[in-house]
Amino acid sequence: MMTGCTDAGKTRTSNEDCILCLPTFGAALLADGMGGHSAGEVASRTAVDTVSAILKQTTRGVSPHERLETALQAAHSVIREKARQSLRCRGMGTTFVGVLVENGYLHHAHVGDSRLYVLREGQMTALTHDHSLLQEFIDQGFYSREEAQEKVSRNILTRALGLEPQVMIDYDYLKINKGDRFLLCSDGLYDMLTEHEMAALLGRTHDLDGIALDMLELANARRSKDNVSVIVIAGF
Repeated sequence: MMTGCTDAGKTRTSNEDCILCLPTFGAALLADGMGGHSAGEVASRTAVDTVSAILKQTTRGVSPHERLETALQAAHSVIREKARQSLRCRGMGTTFVGVLVENGYLHHAHVGDSRLYVLREGQMTALTHDHSLLQEFIDQGFYSREEAQEKVSRNILTRALGLEPQVMIDYDYLKINKGDRFLLCSDGLYDMLTEHEMAALLGRTHDLDGIALDMLELANARRSKDNVSVIVIAGF
């Protein structure tokens, strides 16, 4: 089972996030666009539309890794071509995180700082690693996470679909255990909620729609400065 919701938040007037749940194909997709005017919205929608179309077309005889890699690279190319053709869309790009559930495994691919978490036996774990300047400073030991969050802009991405001629996609997979729950989200959510708070909400016995909506509403209650997107996957 999977469900999702997205909202412009309490500061932005438009929503540049885009989500899609495809339970028939075992897929969930989330993108957080960036760019002037409405270009971010164009980028995120293009990514989700392109990836979903390719995943639907490559369901037999192709590994999940190949399907995700092919789909995301195609989305990257389409976004860059749209940006080349339209002055309004110049410089647009988008984060992306997507999953495929197949034969008891969850396969995932991401670029940028949208995240995927797993809640397993009460323990919340991030399965993605942000592609951001803030995260690079932490990885290289220049700052602790607390120091970096104070001194480094968290909005500077080191990777995203559409920004550079080439893009590297991070891919991984894990065997699904009974009771696992998964959360895909944009930074508009995890900037407003702690991992402990997200875990507490994700672990509730409420219906998935209620869990996703409560996460979004809590972020908005704290005056989220960004768009907020959530996808919850459970029922294993």
